[in-house]
Amino acid sequence: MSKSLFLTVLSTVLFFLFMSPSFCQVTGRGCNLGNSVATQFLGTAIYNSDPSQSVRIYKASSPIVPIITGNGYSGYRCGYINVYPAGTRYVSATNSSVPYNAANEITATYSTRCATATSYSPNFISGSGNEGTEVDYRYNDPAYYSDADPNYPCTNQPNNLPMDDYMPFIICSTGVFGIIIIRKKRSISM
Repeated sequence: MSKSLFLTVLSTVLFFLFMSPSFCQVTGRGCNLGNSVATQFLGTAIYNSDPSQSVRIYKASSPIVPIITGNGYSGYRCGYINVYPAGTRYVSATNSSVPYNAANEITATYSTRCATATSYSPNFISGSGNEGTEVDYRYNDPAYYSDADPNYPCTNQPNNLPMDDYMPFIICSTGVFGIIIIRKKRSISM
């Protein structure tokens, strides 16, 4: 195997090796809308044209992470914010009940008003988007993987991360490939 082919294959393997940060624990601050959390912050705006009131605006089409509250679910779900008490689920294959631990991935709740909007505006009018309060959250916590709902195993979670999270790997792979091509052209012209 030639050196340039080896480097190309190596850079491609490294690129795809690091292409799955979706299995990582995610933490952040967002706008709790009741059954989901908006995660992309746009800015702070005046609320209902009253300069003494403010609201933190989150993008309505941002990654919206659903909240699982245990209503009929049977264990931890990756890709969701899990908030439910400990319980048991029935496993028909063994005719037994299997316990699972409680989970609370809303780690802090604030009294700060927040809302969703399709784009930022310095004045937010009540009713023009979903409203809630800010929370700190986490999800995809490996500590809960053993309690995963068997119908939604953590190995099959969706990758909802934006492409710019992969940019360093794309740039490095392209750079290595470009260096190989430039070296080949220089050796041919000499």
